[in-house]
Amino acid sequence: MKLYFSPLACSLAARIALYEARAEVSFEEVDGKTKLTASGRDFRQVHPLGLVPVLELPNGDVLSENAAVLQYIARAHPDAQLAPTDAVGIARLQQWLGFIGTELHKALFTPLLVKQAGPDAKGYALGLADSRLSWVAQHLRGREFLLDRFSIADAYLFTILNWTMATPIDLKPWPALVDYHARLRKRPSIEHAFNEELSLYRLEQARREKDEAATPRSTSEVIERFNAAFLRHEPALLDDLIDDDCVLENTKPAPLGARNVGREACLELWRGIAQNRDAHFELEDVEISGERAQIRWQYFWGPSETDSLRGVNLMRVKGGRIVEARGYVKGT
Repeated sequence: MKLYFSPLACSLAARIALYEARAEVSFEEVDGKTKLTASGRDFRQVHPLGLVPVLELPNGDVLSENAAVLQYIARAHPDAQLAPTDAVGIARLQQWLGFIGTELHKALFTPLLVKQAGPDAKGYALGLADSRLSWVAQHLRGREFLLDRFSIADAYLFTILNWTMATPIDLKPWPALVDYHARLRKRPSIEHAFNEELSLYRLEQARREKDEAATPRSTSEVIERFNAAFLRHEPALLDDLIDDDCVLENTKPAPLGARNVGREACLELWRGIAQNRDAHFELEDVEISGERAQIRWQYFWGPSETDSLRGVNLMRVKGGRIVEARGYVKGT
């Protein structure tokens, strides 16, 4: 068998299942952007949609879609006991595979990960987080796994929960999910699979950053990365976004506000805000027009609406760097 995968994509679940089953299998990496395999083949010749995972079976047939691939691995390796065999157990497995695939993978996380999803789509997705994750967390209280023992559903859920690393979703409000993810992270098959793909992911990111360095980011890409620095509390994302001659103006202190000139001055202010995990931003709207962008936001430092303020940033991007920013806050 051969598994076509992309590092830390949903195909990680299949790798985990294959390691659990101790299956004889080879792996071929697929670049999610170019759709080329490690051997230089156009992956769309294997799967016209260019989506992983795809499992090439011993007879040459190919199988796609995570739920199908995972169930095939479980059925082909019954000794690994990765799936129930009784009627109720099979139904419960289908329930969790369906929920993870539709409510978490596609509805919640995909809009937060893809650049094509605008602020409205991302906002809608974030609005689903509490109900979906609370339901899973409630089920996992006092339980080690989703079913009575480790199954392919756990491999899939672990994989999807990894994506909190790249999105604004923080699992801290759901201690049961934090404990579940940390516990599974130590499982030998998962530790092996995750560490392998993390190394490959870092290599992939380094290649992409090298390619991007030759082509300046668009205004949309710059603003998306800028917003991510604050939403995810990752100030390092700002480092290559700020022009040496950047000018940042704020409305406070009154009456004339503050003016920060130069890359280091702008970075110092923005880094201080981005790294503050006792407060958080929520995006209300982002509008892009050529070199210019408008970002409307609300900033929270406490639990109630009164512990917040609303504002707007007017940005100008040139050559893939922020050259001008003006921040305005609503107030009395």
